[in-house]
Amino acid sequence: MMLIPEVFLCPISLDPMSDPVTLLPTGQTYDRPSIRRWLAAGHRTCPVTMRPLPHHTSGLLAPNRTLKHLIDRWLLLADLALPTLRDNLLAAAAAAAPESAPTVAAVETLRIVRSLSPPGFCALLLRLLMLRSSDDVLAELALDCLLASPSTRELADALQEKKKLPSSFAFLLRQGSPKIKIGMCRLIHTVGAVAVDAVVSFGRSEPVMGALAALVRDDTCGGASDAALRAMCSLCASDLASREAAVAAGAVDALLSYISSGGSRKRPSSCALWTQALETLELLLVSVDAGRQAMYARPGATAVLVKMVFMVPSRQDRAGAGGSEHAIRSLLVACRESAAARVDAINAGLLTRLLLLLQSQCSPRAKANAMALLKLLRAIWARH
Repeated sequence: MMLIPEVFLCPISLDPMSDPVTLLPTGQTYDRPSIRRWLAAGHRTCPVTMRPLPHHTSGLLAPNRTLKHLIDRWLLLADLALPTLRDNLLAAAAAAAPESAPTVAAVETLRIVRSLSPPGFCALLLRLLMLRSSDDVLAELALDCLLASPSTRELADALQEKKKLPSSFAFLLRQGSPKIKIGMCRLIHTVGAVAVDAVVSFGRSEPVMGALAALVRDDTCGGASDAALRAMCSLCASDLASREAAVAAGAVDALLSYISSGGSRKRPSSCALWTQALETLELLLVSVDAGRQAMYARPGATAVLVKMVFMVPSRQDRAGAGGSEHAIRSLLVACRESAAARVDAINAGLLTRLLLLLQSQCSPRAKANAMALLKLLRAIWARH
């Protein structure tokens, strides 16, 4: 087994360095992306020595070309040893037991595979991920390797071959560490974005959809909520059966919870994520009868959508207009079918928001749906 020389590992990420640089004031070497993130976060000390650094960041880093050459030579030797790496992973998978601790050989092998990102390992990594579903260390490393796969098609094919993956994915989405949960969501979203057929089995799995819905509702898991939203949206876009499974698993309530809590989300991507959530909610309401019933059963659901009708996007993010369009379309579908939804919409101030929207530079689609909503609500408006 080829152990990674300790000098090749970044002291921050503990991964083999791809671009080693020396921090000149202290002489310590780090991987460039890791030390840049450290400095960008506002730290003004050396991560290893904790010695103070100058307030300016220019000129602090110098390429360590000698170490880079040595790492490249070592990686070349590791690349020649790919059959040995595969054998080591096969042995680790064969010996895996839920109560056993990960072996040093298995951990080191996965770290080398992650550094090399060689083709042909996806099926084996998925097998190891399934067998080691209770071991966070190996699961996190296997996920990192899968997400670094050079071929999304290879990953998609491996996902299709594993029939028991949905149950394993649901377990990891519920019981894994925050890093594992985010990695699982990213894996589903990455493959679903380019190979819809590869994730159909996940979309039609209520346990998987239920686990994603639980994560979408929960914003305390270090970004898992956003990652789960992207994964759920990818699955719901695949086919009608996936949308039906999503509704049965509580996706409508989860999406409404995500949208309604958006005011407390202080991330730059919030507006784009709201739009994605609203687009998926519209898809569920339009195509699944039970989706509309789930919305009617949730107190305050109509008011949540009304607040999204006239979203004023920031100059940095113009996704707000798209969110308004999806909110209007969802309200139009709900109000056509439910008198209670129409009353709730009026009481939530929908008329004012529609009039403001019509005076803005909204899209033709948004304007047509806004006019249709106004006509639908005219009778109730007159009585108020």
